[in-house]
Amino acid sequence: MNIWQMFRAYGGMVFGQTDYWHPDMPANAELNSGKVDKYPVAMGSKAYYSGEFDSRGIPLVEIDGQLCYLPVTIAQWALGHYDEYIDHGGELHQTIFLCAADWLVENQAELRPGLWGWINEHDKEIYALKAPWLSALSQGQALSVLARAHLATQDEKYLKCGDRALRAFSVPGAQGGVQATLEGGIFYEEYPSAIPSYVLNGFIFALWGLWEFFLAGENPEAKAFYEQGLQTLKKNVMKFDAGRLKWSLYDLYPFRVADIASIFYHKLQIEQLRAMFLLSGEEVFATVARRWEKGRRSRLTYVLATAAKIRHKLSIRRQSSYVAKRRSEVRGRRSE
Repeated sequence: MNIWQMFRAYGGMVFGQTDYWHPDMPANAELNSGKVDKYPVAMGSKAYYSGEFDSRGIPLVEIDGQLCYLPVTIAQWALGHYDEYIDHGGELHQTIFLCAADWLVENQAELRPGLWGWINEHDKEIYALKAPWLSALSQGQALSVLARAHLATQDEKYLKCGDRALRAFSVPGAQGGVQATLEGGIFYEEYPSAIPSYVLNGFIFALWGLWEFFLAGENPEAKAFYEQGLQTLKKNVMKFDAGRLKWSLYDLYPFRVADIASIFYHKLQIEQLRAMFLLSGEEVFATVARRWEKGRRSRLTYVLATAAKIRHKLSIRRQSSYVAKRRSEVRGRRSE
């Protein structure tokens, strides 16, 4: 990402601009901890993917100049169609949702013996993470899709697929899984780097997937993994506080310049904590969400936080990536 792209992307957020990759995602105020229904934050906008598709209608994402399948994008696209189906009905939304769920079943792969999931085949240079790797974000949101697909169809193939994906949550990142430890607690890594990155939003999305998959199939492992992660989040959520700004951090990776959350991720993390309060009843999540909301409501803090984000991005700009908006030729791997 060059300097002009940074100012255009982050500067636009100061004035409330949104796009497919950075929508408003308010917490689901009707969230019920005992039922799988609409997603914990609003996903409807994710149904309207703005990029390329393959011949089956599955989204493709441009990474490093090539179009490829990105499991998390496909899972979010599916969840978007599910939310739209709940809100508006329509056979098309349901059909597309199940098409995406089937893609996840068909494209689950074995990274190492007994270690199944949705493999990322690109490097994440800012965390020194080399392909191939699993992501707690991809695993968790795929579990959320599989839970809903099973409840919609009663087809056991979705539960069997999810059961295979659970083992990654018990395996450390160094061994191909997604587990790390934070202050003695279990943390699920969006990017399972050698030096733990502790990305907050990805951790919370993973927790939701574990809980929803437990509700759908009553797998005790999924419940145990969720409860372990919940305790870690409860005890460590204030580690993601940026101090006097009343703003949040994106991660805890030891960058030379701290990785403060962009406006989009700060707003998302507030909504995630609101949803975590509704799911768990733990007051700490509501308290931290209120604190970060104070920062969000200050235009001056918006500008200061955006400047801090740009400073961080400049410090790592040779390792950063940017998802281009232009259309290009499909050159990535296709599902078989």
